[in-house]
Amino acid sequence: MKKRKNSRKWMKIGILILIFLAAVLVSSLVMNKGTDDQTISLGEPTLPMVSVIVDDNEVNALPGYTTEMNITAMRDTITPVAATRTLQLNLYGYGEQIQKISYEAYSLDGKDCYLKEKVEEWNGGNSDTESSQVTLNLSRAVDDSIQEAVLKVTLTLEDKDVYYYTRIEQNFNRSARECLNFAKSIHEKTFDKQYAEELEAYLEPNEESDNTTLQTVNIHSNISHLQWGDLNPQVSTDVDWSIKECNTVYTSLLARYQVTCTGDSGEVETYNVKEFFRVRCNAGQMYLLDYSRTMNQIFNGNKQVIDKDGIMLGVTNSDVAYATNKKGTIVAFVQERDLWLYNKNTDELSQVFSFANMEGQDERSRNDQHAVRIIQMDNKGNITFAVYGYMNRGEYEGQVGVAVYYFDDNKNAVQEKAFIPSTKSFAIAEDELGKMVYFNEGQQMLYVLAGGTLYQVSMEDYEQTKLAEDLDEGQYVVSEDGHLIAYEKDGSVNTATEVEVLNLANGKSYTVEANEEEAVRPLGFVAGDFIVGRIRESDKGTTVTGQDILPMYQLEIRDSSNQVLKTYAQEGVYISDVLVDSNMVTLNRLTRNENTYTTAAQDYITSNEERKKNNITLEVTSSDVKERQMRFTFADGIEEMSPKILRPKQVVSSKSITIAFDDEIRSDKYYVYGMGELVGIYDKAAYAIQKAEQVSGVVISSEQAYVWEKGNRDLVYSTDVGAFKKADDQTSLEACTNYMEKYDAKRMDLTGCSLNQILYIINKGRPVIAMTDASHAILLVGYTTDDVTYIDPDTGEGKTVDTATMEAMVAGSGNTFIGYVK
Repeated sequence: MKKRKNSRKWMKIGILILIFLAAVLVSSLVMNKGTDDQTISLGEPTLPMVSVIVDDNEVNALPGYTTEMNITAMRDTITPVAATRTLQLNLYGYGEQIQKISYEAYSLDGKDCYLKEKVEEWNGGNSDTESSQVTLNLSRAVDDSIQEAVLKVTLTLEDKDVYYYTRIEQNFNRSARECLNFAKSIHEKTFDKQYAEELEAYLEPNEESDNTTLQTVNIHSNISHLQWGDLNPQVSTDVDWSIKECNTVYTSLLARYQVTCTGDSGEVETYNVKEFFRVRCNAGQMYLLDYSRTMNQIFNGNKQVIDKDGIMLGVTNSDVAYATNKKGTIVAFVQERDLWLYNKNTDELSQVFSFANMEGQDERSRNDQHAVRIIQMDNKGNITFAVYGYMNRGEYEGQVGVAVYYFDDNKNAVQEKAFIPSTKSFAIAEDELGKMVYFNEGQQMLYVLAGGTLYQVSMEDYEQTKLAEDLDEGQYVVSEDGHLIAYEKDGSVNTATEVEVLNLANGKSYTVEANEEEAVRPLGFVAGDFIVGRIRESDKGTTVTGQDILPMYQLEIRDSSNQVLKTYAQEGVYISDVLVDSNMVTLNRLTRNENTYTTAAQDYITSNEERKKNNITLEVTSSDVKERQMRFTFADGIEEMSPKILRPKQVVSSKSITIAFDDEIRSDKYYVYGMGELVGIYDKAAYAIQKAEQVSGVVISSEQAYVWEKGNRDLVYSTDVGAFKKADDQTSLEACTNYMEKYDAKRMDLTGCSLNQILYIINKGRPVIAMTDASHAILLVGYTTDDVTYIDPDTGEGKTVDTATMEAMVAGSGNTFIGYVK
């Protein structure tokens, strides 16, 4: 009897094993049906890391790149070099065998190489915990004639080279150590309530700060929010300090780390934190010029994140990227660069994509220089999405670019479709490619706009079609979510007679045509509607600075059926260009006097369109401890509050391709860096300066020349300019322009800047042309705290007036300035 029971027992076990093997086989067949695809995991990060030592402080942890990057795009950090003109590096091999180390230094524009050297000896650094110290001799990279350069360090591994970049500068008259120690002190004291009174002295509380949230805290917040309210956070990782800017006036620093807090439900929650400091050291006295901190909760499906009302996202930015199906039963969302999908029908919560490893302890996997964009989600929960920026791990680890993926909800698998590499930094690649890559799963069609060419790539046969070529800046626009593009089909930015508007989501298009003897110009999209400008050749003229201009006399907003929803036109008023920000359109306007145009007050068009009503809505909620939080609310509620947690595997498709396109910048750009990161890219220097003023930042040209810096100028300065007078056949503007030719610098239109902003340009040793009216130019050559000195070419005399008088003088031209950058 006992033997028979054992026989039956083993028979049951055998049947169960057969059933299990059959299930695995069927699952494998379904997963790989009709393809040569393989299912894999992303794997752990493999590349070594490099950090630098500045005055005994380890800072600037540098990620490794497996392709050589564009030098002008590598300005994330700056490293002050010691008086000995040597620099110490810490190398973390993480098990990789480093076979050779070399380094080079380049000019900021990448055109000149100052040195190429090899490191002859080093020890250790190959294990997961050991670091190896290496000393670089940079005597030929920074000297009295070279204030700043870009350092490129190359580690040669067994099968590849890995590259690391940071800017370097002389540490003469810099106070990086004092500023860093001061910032560290403030950082540590925010966690200790006994320092409340001391910290409060550094704050500037006013209405610019929102004291109802802990997600964003700044120098204008109250002391309670600076010290984390009632959260009582604990720092759970190393604090990664980076030097972003460092000059004789101030040092900008960014700290990245994670904290854990006990949430409303009693569970321990994890947050990513970024803390920015702008600090000044003067005669031993420390000043906190600016401060900002953001904390964003890491969504964890294993916690109690779902209740009867919906999904709690917690403390995070209110601008959550998400998509829902029509029935309101499925929602996909991105939080802290992780893509999640919740399906109410199947009671499943899927972490579709994440670079951060499960434990989150490997700082390489937590690198935040990438983003995830939901391209499209269908009604079944299948998602097309893009990951753009630095690839922390996986097949493209160490590269920058855009990876396009398709998540099949039924198969619980993520399939890679294409990878488009870039040699730019994450922030620049995000601007140039992030919104200009689109994949249509239904049509198996990939669209990429790069280097002025709009490509259509069939994923069935990889055939590439160029829909448009040689598009210059101003000849095309892309919607915020990337599914709409409009481009000129013929002519130039001022002569095109047709604009094609293409919906990449459904392949439909329409054409906007110009009236007879006119042209049309694409301007942007607002709430899915297309903005187009109309131009007349008869309106051609010049600005008061003498530049040719052909403004628009009328704007139209058109819907997807090519029907005009709104027309903007005013007698005697013209539009030079527009700025589109979410649902707000800012019109930069001009008035005309014969053939000369002068800046006029801006006007605005707003769209009040809201998201279509859905069962799922993104809402704000609040609690005593965590204060303002974000949540998805389901109107019909949720019954099952413990969903199955799925983590799809990645499928390496036999049809995945890597496509390299020309990504050269075709026009001058101005980059705004503030709060420790790139915050904007602009076509006009004046717009960039306005943004930099808001974020206490810097403006950099495409060649990495400093255009403008907040607060970094002398209080008194005078250029070495003697008086000059215009010739009989010259205008005052021509006389000023001719004089400035001696500087061999590039001209910038700074119209709209304030006089105070212009003083920085003068402080760089280059006078600024100012227009007092449409026909009179003067040259600003110096300033003090109270007055401005200028030369009037009409009289050949130098004059000094108080600041208020000069502001009144330039107001007559709408603050029209011409500056120069070199």
